[in-house]
Amino acid sequence: MKIKVEVNGLVYDSSNQKCKCILSNSQNTLYAFIEVLDGDYTKRYWGKYDHDAQADSIKEIMLWGGKWPDLPETE
Repeated sequence: MKIKVEVNGLVYDSSNQKCKCILSNSQNTLYAFIEVLDGDYTKRYWGKYDHDAQADSIKEIMLWGGKWPDLPETE
């Protein structure tokens, strides 16, 4: 399923390789770590995720989620 969300100039498009969504379950809660586009820049946010409301979850993360730093490349 393709997901495209646009919020305040930020874009998440699951068909774009620059956009990512990494899911992680911790303490019985599912979280998503997403990378979205802001023009030519990539921004990173994280927050709670719901498989039954994927686009809404990503939108909420883009609006209210925490930021996470650029991680170093693995060797």
